Amino acid sequence: MAIELYREALKRAQGIANGTKFIKQPTANAGLLLRRGLTVYETGKTEGDAGKGGGPKQQLILEIAKTTPSGIYKAAFQRWKTATAGNSARFIQFQAPLIGRLYIGLSRETALETGITVHHAYGMPMIPGSALKGLARSVARNRLAQRRDALTWIFGNEHDVETPDAQETGAVIFHDAWWVPEGDAKPFVEEIVTPHHGDYYVSEGKQDATDFDSPIPAPQIAAQGSFLFVLEGDPAWCEIARTLLMHGLSERGIGGKTTSGYGLFKAAGNS
Repeated sequence: MAIELYREALKRAQGIANGTKFIKQPTANAGLLLRRGLTVYETGKTEGDAGKGGGPKQQLILEIAKTTPSGIYKAAFQRWKTATAGNSARFIQFQAPLIGRLYIGLSRETALETGITVHHAYGMPMIPGSALKGLARSVARNRLAQRRDALTWIFGNEHDVETPDAQETGAVIFHDAWWVPEGDAKPFVEEIVTPHHGDYYVSEGKQDATDFDSPIPAPQIAAQGSFLFVLEGDPAWCEIARTLLMHGLSERGIGGKTTSGYGLFKAAGNS
């Protein structure tokens, strides 16, 4: 069974014919396509199977993977990079490439049943500053365990810390990481996740997993390439935060499925 998601007028405006053409220009806003680009929702045997196994969902992901950064995004990226590079007393920036691929914002609730965090205006992948700060703080808890004062100063006071006189906000600001537009690189790539024991997971272990279960491929969307990271604050404290963050990115990874090798970056120095 298929549920129609697009009105005919929208299909004509988007240039969709027979549900197979999703993008008229390769620089389309991928965020809009992720939220509104699915024309037909295919229901499966169970709620957990809905939309999986290819079809319109996989076609849309394949089209999104063809998306390239627009000239507007490239100009905005260059403005941000130039502005933060030209003030070393306030900002520290560095670029780092992914070793493989990145899942960020994977569990967003959309008809596509998958997602990725993108810049709202430009539709290009981004890593929220809050996620970067959380990763760096996690590394700091291990490496600076004896320096609670330094932890509080860099990251601010946590709700579970009984220090009413401590500052609530940290001395270092972790800005969102921008995807780096280099040459003809494409930011998105198709991935496939294949649960072999769907009923076992859906039932939370109440139904046994057997060798007779049927694997169901689930198309996903991931990011690839490099990202620009920017920290703001006192240079000395930013340098400590940069070291902590880089250890986290290169040793632990960020985003989803890090235990499977996703979200890992190559170590990088200052740009």
